[in-house]
Amino acid sequence: MPVDRTKPARYKPGDRAALKATGQPVEILDVRRAEFIPDFVYKVRVLAEKPARPYNLSVPEHDLKDA
Repeated sequence: MPVDRTKPARYKPGDRAALKATGQPVEILDVRRAEFIPDFVYKVRVLAEKPARPYNLSVPEHDLKDA
């Protein structure tokens, strides 16, 4: 299946989403086009609850869901 390079990213910096696997809320920090997968890659900050600390992670678009 060909990759649609004109499709816009689903989220933009500042948006909120959740990790599909765990449901943890995240804030989108940066968006870039992936090199080896037909998807966008998002740098996100996982908004962990105290006493855990927030941390950054890069995930493909298909691993995120709407918050």
